[in-house]
Amino acid sequence: MNKKNKILLHLVFWLVMLISTGLEVIPSIGKYSTGIIAGDYFLYLFFHVSVFYMYYFFLSKQHVTKKKPVLLILYGLIFIAIISLPFTYIFVRTLFADVFEQSGKKFFLAFSRQYLSILQTNIIYAVSGSLLKISLLWYENVKLQKETEKQFIAGELALLRSQINPKFLSNSLGNIKTLIEKKPEKAIKSIENLSEIMSYMLYETSEEKISLDKEINYINNYLNLQKERYIPGYITFKVSGDTNNIEVPTMLFMPLLEYLFSSACGDAADIPGIRIFINARENNMQFESVSYIKENAANSADEKAFSISSIKRFLDLQYMNKYTLETIEEYNKKILRLNLTIA
Repeated sequence: MNKKNKILLHLVFWLVMLISTGLEVIPSIGKYSTGIIAGDYFLYLFFHVSVFYMYYFFLSKQHVTKKKPVLLILYGLIFIAIISLPFTYIFVRTLFADVFEQSGKKFFLAFSRQYLSILQTNIIYAVSGSLLKISLLWYENVKLQKETEKQFIAGELALLRSQINPKFLSNSLGNIKTLIEKKPEKAIKSIENLSEIMSYMLYETSEEKISLDKEINYINNYLNLQKERYIPGYITFKVSGDTNNIEVPTMLFMPLLEYLFSSACGDAADIPGIRIFINARENNMQFESVSYIKENAANSADEKAFSISSIKRFLDLQYMNKYTLETIEEYNKKILRLNLTIA
């Protein structure tokens, strides 16, 4: 909590206490003189403020986190009992000096009556000051924990976003090498795609959000490189709906694509093989991938790619409970459906 809000909190607290203390002196009107009533009010107020801030400024994070709170409370009660003695003396000497003219039991009873009244009130304000400080310390601790968690999540997301599957990079470079020898023009295009992917990962992933159109452009570059591994038409990608003015977390679809291609059959020849759909609406977006697999086809999943559990972790960090992820496996295809609330 910033300094301005703390001051406001204290002002509100004391405004309430001033009013409530003022209401307590109403029954005394007519019984005592105006001087005694005013003196009683301001002396009590002085005692309240003193005790309140003694405990407020004394308590620190170290005291709160100690494992012996009983001792802290005991010492606090002893201190308030001691400090109430001079307060009572000042109060009685200022407003009821005739008490000191009494002797023996009468003096003891009269002084004790005032002492117990001031002690009771001081305990209330000591507890109030302590509770307010503990509340503020708790608030600062929760705020610090959330900030630490936020930084941890940001670091974890940055790590996830910066990851690129070594197998994908190795395959892309191998394909480019082959294309250089056989189809130089396609090799140049592949190099441009890979360059855009690397540039995107280096410079765009520092942003929390990015336009959906840029993310789709990244997907196209990624798929253009993957298409070199398959026959023409094996991979299809379709976008529907309105993608304008929609922002999504950077590298949102990377885990999904990695998962999809990690389990795809590299030697498959049937069309269609992999179909990817994105449907964007104002408050909702769907991603669906369908991977058709030939029956009994060899399938070696890439252990370095994203798993479903890591995909869910990635989405949890981004969307909490504002998404649903569904995976369906049939005898000849795998379906992955993601539904996001993006409002």
